[in-house]
Amino acid sequence: MPDMNPLERARRLPSPEAAKALYEEWAERYDADVFDTMGVTGSRRVADLLAEHVPDRSMPVLDLGCGTGAVGQHLAEHGFTSLTGVDFSPAMLAVAQRRSHYRRLVEGDLNEPPAFTERFAASVSAGTFATGHVTADAVPRLVDLHARGATIVWSVAPPFWPDFDAALRAAAVEILTSAPEPIRRDGAAHDRSHMVVGIVGAG
Repeated sequence: MPDMNPLERARRLPSPEAAKALYEEWAERYDADVFDTMGVTGSRRVADLLAEHVPDRSMPVLDLGCGTGAVGQHLAEHGFTSLTGVDFSPAMLAVAQRRSHYRRLVEGDLNEPPAFTERFAASVSAGTFATGHVTADAVPRLVDLHARGATIVWSVAPPFWPDFDAALRAAAVEILTSAPEPIRRDGAAHDRSHMVVGIVGAG
């Protein structure tokens, strides 16, 4: 991998195909690079926010862009028991599978999300809406995966937030909170993300 910080490399990917190639290569080192070395805290923060807003830990939760399953691990620590993860990288899903916190893991592109027979009571996403390979154009299809009244807790990178804000509101999602927060242990002001909490069908 080039000398460029791998997180910065991920944020500059030119296409979904390049993104998939990077994550296939990076999967086994991802957690050590992102959480241990770089101190990224967004996954834990997203899980903590869902726990604050969803008291029923048995409700079905969809992890959008689940990657190696870091958010699922934190949700399991909060007592959530019905987790489904979706990611487009088989190598990342293989790491998530080893964590054993997910009821189901599905390979799929969130721009054209998989069809599910159930509707989810909540969803989380950390790090997926940060590189541009899943755009706000996907929001209506992602919202359709939820039951009315479902809670969403998504992390959205600041450059993409205006488009996501508009798309969520157009899809009848009521935004309860949307605050840019540092997502690194060192609190670096340059590395922030909008932590978004919303209710589907309430807008």
